[in-house]
Amino acid sequence: MGVNEIERKYMKLNLEKLEKECISVDGVNINIRELSKVGLIDINFRNVKITFAYLYDGGYFFMYSDTTSYKELIKEIARHKYDMRQKLLRYQHNFGVEHFLWKQLLQYTCKKFRVDEYTYADYYSLCKTSHYSLNGANDYFSMDYERWRYPRKVNCIKEAYDLLSSVLPKNFSKTRENYLRQEIKDKLKEFTDVCGNNLENKGNYLEKLEMLNGSSLDKWNTSKDKLQSLIAKLQGLTQEEIFDAKESSNIQLFLDYCFHYVCGRVDKLNEKSLLQQYGPISGLKIKLRESIDRLGFKELLDLYKEYKEKENLLCSKACHAGMKLNEFPYGEYIDIYRLWSILISDKMNRINKNKAENKYISQDLLDEALIFYYDTESAKEADFIRTNEKYAQDKLSGNEGEQKVDYALKWLDKSYIQIEKKSIDKVGNRCIFIKNAEFIDEQQEYDHLIVSNKGIFNIETKNYTGKLVIDQYGNWIRKRDNEEEGLKNPLQQIRQHEKILMSFLPENCKVISIICIANDKAIIEGSENCPIPIIKSDMLVEYIENYNEVEAKISDLQVKQCVNAIYSHMVQ
Repeated sequence: MGVNEIERKYMKLNLEKLEKECISVDGVNINIRELSKVGLIDINFRNVKITFAYLYDGGYFFMYSDTTSYKELIKEIARHKYDMRQKLLRYQHNFGVEHFLWKQLLQYTCKKFRVDEYTYADYYSLCKTSHYSLNGANDYFSMDYERWRYPRKVNCIKEAYDLLSSVLPKNFSKTRENYLRQEIKDKLKEFTDVCGNNLENKGNYLEKLEMLNGSSLDKWNTSKDKLQSLIAKLQGLTQEEIFDAKESSNIQLFLDYCFHYVCGRVDKLNEKSLLQQYGPISGLKIKLRESIDRLGFKELLDLYKEYKEKENLLCSKACHAGMKLNEFPYGEYIDIYRLWSILISDKMNRINKNKAENKYISQDLLDEALIFYYDTESAKEADFIRTNEKYAQDKLSGNEGEQKVDYALKWLDKSYIQIEKKSIDKVGNRCIFIKNAEFIDEQQEYDHLIVSNKGIFNIETKNYTGKLVIDQYGNWIRKRDNEEEGLKNPLQQIRQHEKILMSFLPENCKVISIICIANDKAIIEGSENCPIPIIKSDMLVEYIENYNEVEAKISDLQVKQCVNAIYSHMVQ
């Protein structure tokens, strides 16, 4: 049976129920699985003619559309009990459709007019049973007050009958196929009206979308969902062979073309929105890479919490947009905060390297974070870049301190010779690299070297802020903003510097090492626990010029020899 306008009218309103094998007829829900019989029945009672549609789903259900005739029929049943009893007698034992129709009409009449149903029985035969009598035990008087089982008003008997017939078990499959096929065609009409029957003018539809959606992300997402749903439905119907595969292929190509275009617009608008809110990915990476080593433990912890919140927010937005968490553009922004939280945790672990509450981070996860943030192919490459960037950051901070020391050393007496920085470091800055391959095949970087008759002053500059504490065990601890951070003890580095110098300087030339704190506002506690003097930059010249702890001064010639020896071992 084909799907006519009546079926389409009903099913369009009830497609979801149809798919669940349930339909509604003017507000009455019918379970298709239980439906087994549908028909029409004509009634003629005392010249009142009316047609009922009926269905059987384990019980009979009757419908009418002629309200005037129905009301008149009920009145006649109430008035003419003898004639009604004759109708009841005719169908009392067949228990077919006529029996249950008259039973429901009787029940409704009794309820409507408050009539005692037993007035329709044969009073003179209440105590006996007869084929030609109605006694009180008859099924007609087994009153069923289920309201919906009374005949119900529908808009059109023919429409109701056609609809119910179309979903009988023998017709349901075909009806469903026809409707779904027609539904696809109805939805495609939107496209064919714009692009032609063969969908040849794809650009017309996309121009229409541009005009309708503009820069609204919500509207483009709606268009995306609509196309995606239609593509999925078309594929499903094609697989079920409900829709012709050849015809489907052409439509599928058109829908795929439009869908990819719409996805591109959605991605661009999402990317623009994220860019406005969070900034460019590359900029975020650089900013975060530059900041991590400047922050203390508490600052890192606060940043970690902030980034986890942002990660969760972006995940929620991605899910709301119907996107997978690794899809562009949300994927990269989610990774910005997800993987940076990993690097923050790693940094906090390194600050608290001896504490039991350190958070475990798998090497695979750490490698993933490094590769993402340093845009490399391997964790080894990323670590190399990170080391160089850390060196550059330290160098930048160190250069600020060295500049303060440079300024202080300008006020030294001219008899003191300051070694020029003729080497070039990794980031292109001038520095002092000294190497003596005969002693060890490794160069050392020096901050400042001053040559005088008193010896060689080897000045190691530190640009610390806050409070520096050196405990009795030689631990260097920086206290800042109620936080403690362990620092590397420079003693080993200074001793290495001394050994390199002593390996090529004259034997009677003494190396005098000094740790200079460039920040004049820094507080130093426990300097007596360090075997090398710790001097602030504002007292450096005073210390050097008043240094007298030497057994014998070296000659001017030896001073010159020392200067030449240093330059000859300087890497240039």
